[in-house]
Amino acid sequence: MRFTKCIRAFGMFAVVACSSSVFAKEAIKLDCPAGTVQSSSANGKTADIVACVKTNDKTFRPHGATVYLYPNGTKQAEGLSEDGFRTGLWTFYNEQGRKTGSATFKRSNFHGEVVELHENGKPKKVDQYVEGLREGTAKEFSVDGTLVKQTEYRNNRQVAVK
Repeated sequence: MRFTKCIRAFGMFAVVACSSSVFAKEAIKLDCPAGTVQSSSANGKTADIVACVKTNDKTFRPHGATVYLYPNGTKQAEGLSEDGFRTGLWTFYNEQGRKTGSATFKRSNFHGEVVELHENGKPKKVDQYVEGLREGTAKEFSVDGTLVKQTEYRNNRQVAVK
């Protein structure tokens, strides 16, 4: 149905642009927990979402496996949600599908390790968070993996730099 809307709204050229995301959403099969079903939503701003949602929930609030898609249909992010909040480990990708980092969440706040990767897949930055606040040692690395900067945080405040 959405594919048909793409044809009507934009003509034949848009079919290619619209269909990749539509087909990508349809190709994704999530392992949804009991009491949930797979559903999808387009937020109209940054990405389409494919997620498990509670069967008795009237709104689209991800609960279980969740995948965000770029307009070209590739994964932007994947992880778990609980009552609409990101939770646990999430993985992030660029539009070409290359992993760009990962983060651990608690109620959609960073909570634990947040890692940003260089193009070669080696860590670029590694930060530590507690309920959305920087806490502990933040490390920055060169492309070859050499530690180039280390910053200590307490309660989201920088206390030392090496």
